[in-house]
Amino acid sequence: MEPFKVDLGFLRAMQDKPIIEAYTKPVPVCHAIDVREHEMKEFEFTHGRKVLIAKYHGQIHALGNTCTHDDAPLQAGVLGDGHIRCPWHGACFNIETGDIEECPGLDSLPCYKVEVERGGLVMVQAKLKDLESTRRLKNMAKRDLKNPLTYVLVGGGPSSQVCAETLRKEGFTGRIVIVCKESYLPYDRSKISRRFDLKIDDLQYRPQQFYDEHNIEVLTNCKAIEANVEEKLLIMSDDKRIFYDKMYIATGSSPKEIPIKGFNCGNVFTMRNFDDWRRLKKAIAKNTPVICIGSSFLAMEIAQAIKTYMQCSVTIVSRAKIPMQKIFGLKIGERILKMYKEKMITMMMETAVVKIVGNQLGVTHVKLNDNRQLPCKVLIIGAGIKYNTKFLVGCGLPINANGSIDADLYLQSIVDDVYVGGDIANAPVYSDYNHRSNIGHIHVAQNHGYVAGVNMHGSRQIEIRSVPYYTTTLFDVTFRCSGFGLFKDVIIEGDLEKLNFVAYYIDNQDRVVSVVSSNRDPIVSQFAELRNQGRILRRYELIDLKKSWINRLKGPIKCH
Repeated sequence: MEPFKVDLGFLRAMQDKPIIEAYTKPVPVCHAIDVREHEMKEFEFTHGRKVLIAKYHGQIHALGNTCTHDDAPLQAGVLGDGHIRCPWHGACFNIETGDIEECPGLDSLPCYKVEVERGGLVMVQAKLKDLESTRRLKNMAKRDLKNPLTYVLVGGGPSSQVCAETLRKEGFTGRIVIVCKESYLPYDRSKISRRFDLKIDDLQYRPQQFYDEHNIEVLTNCKAIEANVEEKLLIMSDDKRIFYDKMYIATGSSPKEIPIKGFNCGNVFTMRNFDDWRRLKKAIAKNTPVICIGSSFLAMEIAQAIKTYMQCSVTIVSRAKIPMQKIFGLKIGERILKMYKEKMITMMMETAVVKIVGNQLGVTHVKLNDNRQLPCKVLIIGAGIKYNTKFLVGCGLPINANGSIDADLYLQSIVDDVYVGGDIANAPVYSDYNHRSNIGHIHVAQNHGYVAGVNMHGSRQIEIRSVPYYTTTLFDVTFRCSGFGLFKDVIIEGDLEKLNFVAYYIDNQDRVVSVVSSNRDPIVSQFAELRNQGRILRRYELIDLKKSWINRLKGPIKCH
């Protein structure tokens, strides 16, 4: 492969005179002995704000106290190896700068000046502008028209969004183009299966003003239809052509059309984007009989959202015996099945829809494989995806049989200057001993975008090292999961019936490959931190469940 190309245009952009910024007066927040080594505590600060004080390697640091992704209290998180990890979704922030180092999320923490007086009093000062918000945008390079480089990011999802911002934050001053096939700016698709009170403005990661200010071009209603990696050319649906210097492909996935007669009837939906969500919401009224096919995360989330927000009769039809068993295992799957039945959702397991009856105006009922018929006004397909890589066929970039593309530890494909991320990337998973896999989670997609952005800029190189992290809420019960890999056994500690538990998933070498919990924060984030540091948790360390494995492990992992 060619060596990384380094864009030094940002040096010119940094020659502007520094701006003198206004600070608050020093404010006493605590005493140095109030915070122990590797401990985090929250204290009252100024202007109605609180500050997080952390002691790491004898040094006291002061930062914003809530996660920039979802406002989680960081004092309940994990103080890891040079960073703070959020207890809810695993986002990481550098302890010295507050910069976000691992997604989810886009923004950094405000970081404050600290001085410890001779008597031990901890004095904190903040920039006045940092008190205007609980989050901070890391400095981004300005566009330099003298820089001829063009980087194209194909796909309008979370991965491309993070990649674009990372390029500017790393100092890239060339042209950045995001190609979006939808009519919206990049937005958070993960929420459309969970709620029915959404607006597109609330889902979009950034407003148009942000892209204008940082000279990031977003081409909406623009679908990539052909690429030529030898000529470094991308052709789009409106016949627009872009020659690029580097390309990042994060086109995601789409629902598969299932081979069922009647699939083209009216009011048969798949759920992948905001327009799908909007059409579905319009079709549903109170007491509408709704059927969901499948028992995947997506189908289960949609079913609970419809039941909660629309108060409809909902039936789930699935070939599986137990919902989400491949991910959560038998016992947790059974508990979720029971919960759904308690919430008056009809669960028809080990059953399949073989025919959809209706016309273009709408579906009327479905026929099952046991010849039963169910009335249905809205049918939702929540089973099966395909990777959006068809436009790359014949372009010179190898595509796997399942439609994915291989990536290395730096998210670069086998072709120089072409990077891949998100759903389509068959990329190494650090916590799974760098075995390649496709993982369709927003956390992974965003972190792929970060790693690709850093490496595309080229002033430094980093490997993909984040530990997959997923959170879902079903009927107000939150399940968190971290890790990845095949498991043969599950050890559950706690009360599964009361949904207060932690589950450890064990592989055939007695290693814990993932952890799932409910109402046991921040244990999933602690496991993510453990694996991020390259440490392994083994079965024998779980034998005595009265003793926390965290306390028996060496290193800077501590729960507060």
